Amino acid sequence: MAEPAVARRLRSRVLVSLTLIALTLAGATLVRGEGSGTIYRGSDPTQFRSHLEWRTSSYGGGDSLEFVLLRRTLLKVYALAGESILLGSSGIGVGASPDNGDIRVFNPGAVTGTIGQELIPALTGSASPPQDGGFANGFSCVAQRALTADGRGRISSRAQELAGPLPNTGGYAPCVYVAPATGIYDVVFTGPSGDNANTEPNVSGSLDSPAADFGVNQRTGVTAWDVTVRDTGGATRSGRLFAYYYTGNTGGGGRPLSGQAFAITASGFLYRITFTGDPFGFIFYANQFGFRNTDGNPLYHNLLADPLVSTQQQNQLRELQGGVTLLPPQYPLFISAPDPLVLDALGIPRTPDAPAISSFTFNGALGGANTGVGQGGTFRFTTAQPGVFAVVVSRDGSNFDPTEPGNRVQLGVADTPGSVSVDWDGLDNEGTPFPLGEFRAGAVIQGGEVHFPFLDVENNVAGGPIIELVNPPDRTGDGAGDCPPWNGGCFGAFYDDRGYRTASGDLVGTAVGGPLCPGDGANPRGFGNPPLIAASDQVFGFDTRSGQRSFGFPFDANPASVCLPDGGFGDKKGLDLWTYYPSNSLQTPLNIIDPTAVTLRSFTAHRSAAGVELRWETGTERNTLGFHILRSATGNLADATRVTLALIPARGGPAEGAAYNWTDGEATDPAVPVSYWLEELETGGNTLRYGTARPGAAPATGPYRIGLPLLVEQVAEQGAARLVLSHPRPH
Repeated sequence: MAEPAVARRLRSRVLVSLTLIALTLAGATLVRGEGSGTIYRGSDPTQFRSHLEWRTSSYGGGDSLEFVLLRRTLLKVYALAGESILLGSSGIGVGASPDNGDIRVFNPGAVTGTIGQELIPALTGSASPPQDGGFANGFSCVAQRALTADGRGRISSRAQELAGPLPNTGGYAPCVYVAPATGIYDVVFTGPSGDNANTEPNVSGSLDSPAADFGVNQRTGVTAWDVTVRDTGGATRSGRLFAYYYTGNTGGGGRPLSGQAFAITASGFLYRITFTGDPFGFIFYANQFGFRNTDGNPLYHNLLADPLVSTQQQNQLRELQGGVTLLPPQYPLFISAPDPLVLDALGIPRTPDAPAISSFTFNGALGGANTGVGQGGTFRFTTAQPGVFAVVVSRDGSNFDPTEPGNRVQLGVADTPGSVSVDWDGLDNEGTPFPLGEFRAGAVIQGGEVHFPFLDVENNVAGGPIIELVNPPDRTGDGAGDCPPWNGGCFGAFYDDRGYRTASGDLVGTAVGGPLCPGDGANPRGFGNPPLIAASDQVFGFDTRSGQRSFGFPFDANPASVCLPDGGFGDKKGLDLWTYYPSNSLQTPLNIIDPTAVTLRSFTAHRSAAGVELRWETGTERNTLGFHILRSATGNLADATRVTLALIPARGGPAEGAAYNWTDGEATDPAVPVSYWLEELETGGNTLRYGTARPGAAPATGPYRIGLPLLVEQVAEQGAARLVLSHPRPH
């Protein structure tokens, strides 16, 4: 026989009362709830909050984009079977249709679909075991309120928001859902306008919110909200609540955001984010690659909306300049430091390991570490972790800035640990071939990499947000975490707000390395502040605690198009901020040589009782049949004659050279000056000459270096001669 409604309500009140008494008598340590009161604390009149949104509009979704982010925040909470999920909202029980504002909880697996486009089912069926507001697939706070008629679930003031759920002193009376199974539950908060509206909230955004911010003006937003897990002993379990992206609204411009959150990567690197800036309506999330370039690699730059679409479509980043694309959220965002049980459930390690690479080599087109101009080769290394890798060929051997035009950066993604091959075409970042010479390349893999895309944020005059790596690996083994070598250490990060050219050749911004928008000098901040610093150091980053990445204006600046001098720098744009934990850095040499020439390491002459002993060593030999020796008493090549009766056979090859010696038994008189040249005979018939070597004197060209032949002239069969390279580059 069904239980009468009155009996159910009475039973519910008794159960809640008994629970509160039991919690008090047990002496459980009660902490504040986990929700907006955790994020937004204090009452600084210069700082503001962001209201939780649940709207029908979206970001992305244009022809050039591969996914859509619906403008709503779907929260997730982990609970063990039998634990209580306590829920409260300022959007519940408000207005002419008080049931529009609700808190719905869905059992593990009930919500399906990809991140940003989740399919939210209807609540149906009967809960087992029965509980007020319970359904077969979840729970409704509105349904529980209808049964209990005691006004539970309503957060009606800032004081209640900060206090959290009863029995915390001054707290709100929560809706209570007892978790029927262990797992991750989905939580939906809707404002007074319900879950099928798109009206802007009309709220103050103040931290110390006035009463009006708790009423019908919230519309599609929720000012105060709470999801707190308490175990069967009454203890609050923090670190259980998270989301994959946050869509919020401060209710207007000129309202710098306050608050903090945590993001954790798939490899266990935990970052604390302290918010700043004036985003108005925005989306914030974390992923591994930020935005995507047209070749599929990470972009490491910002996005600009297409100015040819409507203003509203620009705000929603429906179409982007240059064919680059948004990438979806990937890493969970927590309000508090995550509970290890949640990490276990998500398959995330509790502690991160430092990334490491080994066995970095270059195999050139001419064998070994040798290649020709514009011929390139293949780099190889082994990684212990997956991640984004960078191979940078340095023009001078010391500057490995990946954005330097004369260097060459090769980016890619190692999806799994193991061997990685990177092909290089021999060109620098501007498409110009590296010249003849000796060079060095460096490799690193970016462990724990995390990007924080901010979509449609107007101004950020204070700089930030502040990013802190909370759990750096113990790389040195001293028991303490080792921060990365960035400016700011564990607070270091990177950004690049300059114009750029996509991998497909399209220019985004005014010029490569110039402002994104014309006429505004990279959006100066006004009021006597200096202009925006367009990029962090691309090797060592910047300290996010500084104001270096400040932009925009300290007032509401929301232009009607992508680029206006008086507009917010981030409006109608996607801004990227990233950091990572670097592996050890390895370097390898590479030599760009004339493919027709011997790479000569040394060529010397020494007197002995037997005459003059000539010694030479090659680094590589390509198409070489053998060698002859030329001698001159005048020191001029034009007077030199061949003194070897037979060809000295070549013993080296393209991958490695050989050592040789030959003694001139006719040059026994030390009073007679002699000079020598080495003559190489190639398989094609060409003759190449190297020198000069003189007894008792150092080579006139200075130290020999691998990869730089001392090639004086090339003599073809017709007798034509030309000067190829007179001497190597000095050390």
